[in-house]
Amino acid sequence: MKNPLTGEQINSADEKFAKHIKPEFPVSFYNDWFKSLGPCSYFAHWQSEIEVILAVKGDIAVSCNDEVIKLHEGDALFINSNILNCVLHDDYPDSVIQTIIFNPVIIYGFHSSEIEKLYVLPVINGDHPYFYIKDTKEPDNWGKKCIDALTNAIRFNALRKDGFELGIQIMLLDAWYILYRNIPKSDVIGNTFSPKVLFVKNAISFITENYMKNITLDDISGSSLLSKSELCKLFRKYVNQSPIQYLLRYRILTACYYISNTDLSITDIANTVGIPDPNYFAISFKKIMSMSPTTFRHKSLAVKKDDGNNIPYLSLNLSTVNLY
Repeated sequence: MKNPLTGEQINSADEKFAKHIKPEFPVSFYNDWFKSLGPCSYFAHWQSEIEVILAVKGDIAVSCNDEVIKLHEGDALFINSNILNCVLHDDYPDSVIQTIIFNPVIIYGFHSSEIEKLYVLPVINGDHPYFYIKDTKEPDNWGKKCIDALTNAIRFNALRKDGFELGIQIMLLDAWYILYRNIPKSDVIGNTFSPKVLFVKNAISFITENYMKNITLDDISGSSLLSKSELCKLFRKYVNQSPIQYLLRYRILTACYYISNTDLSITDIANTVGIPDPNYFAISFKKIMSMSPTTFRHKSLAVKKDDGNNIPYLSLNLSTVNLY
């Protein structure tokens, strides 16, 4: 299937809609530009890579499996691979976050290397689904140093000066080293989630693979091997919405991609995402995005004129970056 946010082909429905800088340099950076087009929480998702969320402005809540973690402004959350998570922007509409997604190969270089065995696998194979990184604002605080390194990686990416990939890798290595030295590790592969999460993942995979079809709650529950009532209960717990609400939001956000990146008519887009009734599509779109599809198309064109380096509330000055 294609990534509805980037248009790129993705391998499976359980990968986050991530677009790396280059296939050979598997790191992605996201700011809240998409949120400026309309209020919408991020989708519950998981990926085989590492995700780091920084609370740049205001507090924010993030669900990880069966927990909801509240991040305070200035703090960060390191989310391990294959952890079902969702940024709850609807509950904190004024917050601003920065997200980094990267393959840990950036840290260890090549499979079975000494660095992978000693310093990466004990982190990603442990029984900790996430690590809360707190910035106490004190110069010697490890959390502050780790967040500073992550922020500098964002700066290198935003400015894209000659050698920026080296700067990003150095900063991620710096952050990983600091994190490794200050978190609990495990020598064995841990169980980082309840088995019930697998049922939710199966249902989400079914939705993302079949959203363009006329699927029902019966179809979704059947794919997850759960009753409708049990599936709805688990979705409320892990995804913060019902399966049908998730399906509708997925369809609308997929429509946002087509509206922003193609010349297809609104009617054709509605059919493409599985909502053949144009009136229902228009009503649903406005309810979720707080604007009509036509207004969204105009606003998205204006946003695209930005060079993509507008990082709100974050100074892009690299003069303070300490490259040791």
